[in-house]
This record gives sequence, C-alpha cells and structure tokens, in this order.
Amino acid sequence: MSTGEGEFVPMNAASDLETADRYVATLEKAEAQRHGIRVVEARPLVARGLQASAGTLEGIRKRRTKVIPSWLMARIRARFIAHLQSEITRLEHEISLAHQTGAHHTDHDLQAAQAQVVAAREILSRS
Repeated sequence: MSTGEGEFVPMNAASDLETADRYVATLEKAEAQRHGIRVVEARPLVARGLQASAGTLEGIRKRRTKVIPSWLMARIRARFIAHLQSEITRLEHEISLAHQTGAHHTDHDLQAAQAQVVAAREILSRS
C-alpha cells in the first residue's frame, strides 16, 4: 500500500485488522446516528451492506478475528470510502449554505466543517 508520498507500506494481517476495526467502527457509528439507534443495533445493518454476518463484524471490533479475508477487506474499504465521499458532499453543502446565508468565514462551525472536509480528503488520499 502506498502512502501517497511514494513510500510503500507493507500490509499484513495485523494492519488489516486495525484498519478494518477503524473503518467498521466509523461505519457502525454513522449508521447508528443516521437511524437514531445504538451502535450495537446498527451492526447488522452494516453487516448486511457488506454481505457479512454481524458476528464477523463483532469479531473484528473485539479483535477476535486474526485474519480479514481479502474480499471482506475490499468491501469494508469501499463502503468506508463511499461514506467519506458522502460526508464530504454533505459538509460542502453546509459550507455553501453558510456562505449563501452570509455566515462569516471566521464562524466556528464553518471552520470546523472546512477542517472536516480537509481531513476527509486526506484520509481518502491515503486509502
């Protein structure tokens, strides 16, 4: 895997597990917020979208799983990237509305939204 700066970072089962854990946690939290439910209740929804079982995701989250199958890692990564792209679009829309309504560029919420867009793009560039 490349860091985007020409460096090659070898991936292994441990790094895949850590990455999958972070991505799945983000997806579960986003799904829970979207539906107004607890994260545990959102896990089956995320699992269904990944064509995996909720138990598999629980194993990833609790670090019981030692190896992530490549097909599952690819689906987790694709779903995470789609989530980030959606968040970028949402935040850019909020920024646009803020500018249209005359919000000053020093408003804390506007700066926070702009920082989140930059952070999300940074993550996408590394994925």
